Amino acid sequence: MTSVNSISIRLKKALAVLVMVVLVTACREKFEADLPSPATGYLIVEGIINVGDEAVTMIKLSRTTPLDSRAVTPENNAQVFIEDEQNHQYELALSDSGQYYSQPLDLPVNVRYRLHVIADAKEYYSGFTDTKIAPEIDNLYWEPKTDGIEIQLDTDDPLGNSRYYYWNFTETWEYNVPYFAVLKYIQASNTVDYRGAGDPEIFKCYHTLESSSIVIASTAKLSQDLVFAKPITFVSATNTSKLVNRYSIIVRQSVLSKDAYEYFERMKKNTEQTGSIFDAQPSQLRGNIKCKTDSSEIVVGYISTSSITEKRIFVSRVELPAFNHMNPFSACMLDTVKLHPDSLREAFYYGSNLPIDYWTNDAGIRNGVVGSASFCVDCREQGGSNVRPSFW
Repeated sequence: MTSVNSISIRLKKALAVLVMVVLVTACREKFEADLPSPATGYLIVEGIINVGDEAVTMIKLSRTTPLDSRAVTPENNAQVFIEDEQNHQYELALSDSGQYYSQPLDLPVNVRYRLHVIADAKEYYSGFTDTKIAPEIDNLYWEPKTDGIEIQLDTDDPLGNSRYYYWNFTETWEYNVPYFAVLKYIQASNTVDYRGAGDPEIFKCYHTLESSSIVIASTAKLSQDLVFAKPITFVSATNTSKLVNRYSIIVRQSVLSKDAYEYFERMKKNTEQTGSIFDAQPSQLRGNIKCKTDSSEIVVGYISTSSITEKRIFVSRVELPAFNHMNPFSACMLDTVKLHPDSLREAFYYGSNLPIDYWTNDAGIRNGVVGSASFCVDCREQGGSNVRPSFW
């Protein structure tokens, strides 16, 4: 089964100047548009219609906020359908914030498909698109750089039918906090006790991050439909904690039409010119999605249809060169708390600190509790999950 985690085209990072200004960097002047955006904001559509055996399609919907805002908001009140030219319709269901998933479908590859969205009492349609078949990723690997690693891949289509490639990826990394807690604080009784089997894991966590860049390549001007050593992403060892323990990346490959490729190529160039993927764009970028209800409304996005191939690799710290790895816990320190109700309440009641273990004297008598800031003890405070991924 080919499952599409977010294709994450990140169209919101490449909006037209008439569409949005979000997360504008301090060194740039805020863009002022001549035309006001709708009260609900412009619709942003991200995703790809995934065909093949039991293929799952994920479409992400969001909206721009007023031009003085610095964020986009998920569109959670929409109906989303995949439609073919024979009037077959497949509905997607809202699963997460703005993310709509289909059931596993066996969509024939010799049929043209489009996306149909109903939101805010308006109807939106993409154009019908021909289905592309993505070749397998031949190799996925990493190369060492000065302060991190670069993820690269090789792929080729012996039939020469692909030519326009698009990749997105999901990163997952394992990390742990510096202190292993054997104690827990019980707020109801203002006491500490040993952690048991029923208590959640708080020492080791896993963080997952979707790609936020446009990664494309074309072999249209080459004699062979071959991509070699294509950089997918750079993973820093000094500015992130991704490589501290163990890291994994899954890369998904799809094939675009020439028009879709040119759309994303323009978008990529514009985002690079602005210096930030969330800055306003210097030109308007319209895709293949239109509002049937209001033909003048701007819709941001380009929907393609393709099979998706994927490959995953793991990287352990022991495999890496001797990088000066980032330490996100350099500020962590231990402190001692007396075994007195007032002291325990002051230290642990509000959750900003957590107990770790008992503090005993040379005779083995408990004199207090050793604790630290919660982000030094509970790995979930760093934004990760304590649930081990099924692929780990």
